[in-house]
Amino acid sequence: MTFSDRIPPSILGGDPFNQFRFLYRRELLWKLFDEDYCYSVMKACYDAGGTAYDLSFEVNTRLFRRLLDETGAELLGFGNPSWEQGVFFNGKYIHYHRDRILKTLVERKFPKPVAKLVDEKLAQDDLMVFGYDRKVDALSDDEIGSIHLDKWAFVQRISIFKDCQYLFLGGSDADWLVSLGRMDILQEMVALSRSLGFVPYILCQYASHIIPLIEDAHLDVAGYAVPLNRDWSWMDLDSTLEVVHSLKKPVVAFMPFASGGLRADIRGALDWLYGVAGVDSILYGTATAEHASHTTQLAAEARNAVASRKL
Repeated sequence: MTFSDRIPPSILGGDPFNQFRFLYRRELLWKLFDEDYCYSVMKACYDAGGTAYDLSFEVNTRLFRRLLDETGAELLGFGNPSWEQGVFFNGKYIHYHRDRILKTLVERKFPKPVAKLVDEKLAQDDLMVFGYDRKVDALSDDEIGSIHLDKWAFVQRISIFKDCQYLFLGGSDADWLVSLGRMDILQEMVALSRSLGFVPYILCQYASHIIPLIEDAHLDVAGYAVPLNRDWSWMDLDSTLEVVHSLKKPVVAFMPFASGGLRADIRGALDWLYGVAGVDSILYGTATAEHASHTTQLAAEARNAVASRKL
């Protein structure tokens, strides 16, 4: 892959424009319910040279269609179905069983060093991703075997991304399915995505653990999106970097500035991501037009600088 073939250096995240609004600017909460305001942030990204957008819900896709219509530009949409992808257990999305899944992974499925790290550190330090109720029962093998993909629900969910070329499949679903030994479900999702004309990427949290397993299984995925920045990653920074460096597929870094010190030096954080980590793109969220414009410009400059050094 040449530098000119690569996906854009940055992707504006959809999270600020849906139910995760509070993660960004509490003082802008009500503005972020205003579609015109949200559109102004997306338009600022476009005006700064941005061409790629991460879309999760109908409000995102509606604004993306508006941007396509009003600019006439060839923009890239990355559909992100999040946890409502149609993977079910006992009649509910598997996210409603996260406590039992995580306990199963720690007690039975993770390699011992990973299980120890999650049990003793990550479950306390990173509650949103690794915390779980230790009093619940682990899943039995029969229960793991009953987890399934509802194809109709999956197709309905991704149908809203008709203006998108790419899909970010997985999220925690990918982490859990691969770790539980149910790679077949992820394979089914990838195949369905391909059959419907999408280019599938796997988005995951447990990058260092599951990406080698996905690669060994030869899933037909085009690339990966992983949590990565200069300060940290899961399960740890060094193991994630080792995996990223081993790949011949594009990698998108999300949470690229998820550390207080990184926000004080965005360009430095970007130089590290493109130059040292070797990612192709970043996925970032914002609540202001100014930040969207500034980050988009800096990302292009930083990746171009790395490309120039490689010529």
